[in-house]
Amino acid sequence: MRNILQDISFAWRQLKKAPGFACTAIVILALGIGGTTAIFSAINPILFEPLPYPQASRIMMIWDAGDGGARQPQTFHTYREIAERNRSFESVAVMRLWQPAFTGADSSATQPERLDGQRVTAGYFRTLGVRPVLGRDFEPAEDVLNGPRLVILGDSLWKRRFGGNSAVVGSSIKLNGDDFTVIGVMPSSFDNVLSPSAQLWTPLQYDSTNITSTQTREWGHHLAMIGRLRAGVNVDQARSDLALIAKTPVREFPRPAWASLTAGLIIQPLREDIAGDVKPALLAVLGAVMLVLAIACVNVTNLLLARASQRQGEFAIRAALGAAQPRLIRQLLTESILLAFLGGAFGMLVAQAGVRALVALSPADLPRLNAISVNASVFAFALGVTALVGVIVGLIPALQSSRRDLNVRVQQSSSRTASRHHTMRRALVVGEVAIALVLLVGAGLLLRSLDRLFAINPGFSASHVLTMQIQASGHRFDDENARAAFFAQALSAVQGVPGVTSAAFTSQLPLSGDSESYGVQFEADAGTSNSEAGLRYSVSPDYFAAMQIPLRRGRLIDEHDIVGAPTAVLISESFAKRKFPNQDPIGKRVRVGPDAGQSDRPWGIVVGVVGDVRQTSLALDAPDAFYT
Repeated sequence: MRNILQDISFAWRQLKKAPGFACTAIVILALGIGGTTAIFSAINPILFEPLPYPQASRIMMIWDAGDGGARQPQTFHTYREIAERNRSFESVAVMRLWQPAFTGADSSATQPERLDGQRVTAGYFRTLGVRPVLGRDFEPAEDVLNGPRLVILGDSLWKRRFGGNSAVVGSSIKLNGDDFTVIGVMPSSFDNVLSPSAQLWTPLQYDSTNITSTQTREWGHHLAMIGRLRAGVNVDQARSDLALIAKTPVREFPRPAWASLTAGLIIQPLREDIAGDVKPALLAVLGAVMLVLAIACVNVTNLLLARASQRQGEFAIRAALGAAQPRLIRQLLTESILLAFLGGAFGMLVAQAGVRALVALSPADLPRLNAISVNASVFAFALGVTALVGVIVGLIPALQSSRRDLNVRVQQSSSRTASRHHTMRRALVVGEVAIALVLLVGAGLLLRSLDRLFAINPGFSASHVLTMQIQASGHRFDDENARAAFFAQALSAVQGVPGVTSAAFTSQLPLSGDSESYGVQFEADAGTSNSEAGLRYSVSPDYFAAMQIPLRRGRLIDEHDIVGAPTAVLISESFAKRKFPNQDPIGKRVRVGPDAGQSDRPWGIVVGVVGDVRQTSLALDAPDAFYT
């Protein structure tokens, strides 16, 4: 230990004697280690850390398989069938988003607040393996149609709006104008990865008795489903179990055509499900930043080699005084490791700033965004990287310097002796250029892809377009006339704002993550089972002017297309070309809606064709779409 402390003290004096060299090396290492640590801190909770639930590897996401194997949300009655018939899951649950208006503990509050929450079945928290820290969980008997209005609060909402007062459990609060009884508060450690912004939860309370009528919300594809595997059951066994259920319908659980499960079910571990879309990109970024760290290591190694060539006289004297080769190697490694740890210390400051920037710039839907931080595991990673870098950058100079004999060292210490390039230093320079070239080529390809992506016409103009979400919640909107008056008043108010040239409502926005599909059947397919699905937009007349979506043929929806008039339908250009090649689609009759294939469904009329709009992604072709 005395020798180690002696080596550290000597290494510190050596760095103080060469402040320019030390500062340059420390800055290079700080940038390399700090950048790598910052990226790892963002990737770690998404790809490597276990999810914050007991035995999280047993939690699965269960999706309905749509066209082409795409994941599709579940219907409530599909959930009921799976819950009753499966043998692989000890509990299953479904959930949907909920945005209630909170007006305080009574109706006297004047400033309502819209909150993000979830409607969940009673087993939601049990499936995740968590429970309220105050109060209790939902009971199955409470999750029934017209059941008691109950709510569980998140920790942040509890502290922000109720001051962290435990007496809130059992009290009543106003949500959407109704009284809800608070029955519990979730712990501060609860990380709701399925809806990170959710602050409160209430029972789903769907009707489980009416399975014959298909025109109800219980048959809509809008619920996300999770399940916890039984002990000893693996994912493959669960997939086989649910595949058998999908293939063998039973009389007790009738299925309409759009929820027939003919394409099967998709089962994925929760971690893979939330990280699947971003995993390749995150790994690519991690690989790139590791290459940057490698360049930093090569730079510092070359600096150490250059410095070692200036210290050959010192090494010669130490060798003449009896210093053995291992002793010299240990001293030089101590210097490089001390240098690396100084770089690592400053690198942690760089990492802290980098993490704040990453969180601020990341998209809101990045999984586990709230878990990105410089925590103990990130610190351990930085410590390991720093130690490894210290050994790597110091080992080559140490071995090079300790191999030379005494005469060579004395000769190279003379100022009259010209320095010469060594094979190792040339190889390091070649390696550094090669790594930099890989990064440059990758960056160039990325920029080229980005340029090509931005060159794609999305079908609308997003320039100078603002969006906002409007909700009519509360009993004052139960009356259809009151609700219509509210929307008309809101639209008129926005249209009257100076600088606004056009304003409109739409049920879903392009490239926003919305995806609302309805059935479509044209008159030519009537009497057959040829019912298709298309993205359905419910819009007000000025929508196409506000979004600058071009009219290709016919007319747009206008103020005459009201309730009671024949339903006016606009279809997208690619949809029209596919269904009516070499024909004029204007005037064709069409049924739209979940029950589009039923003969008693009223006909609508195609009044126009508009340009294609890319709804889900710029990289995907525009899907079939229609507007009502």
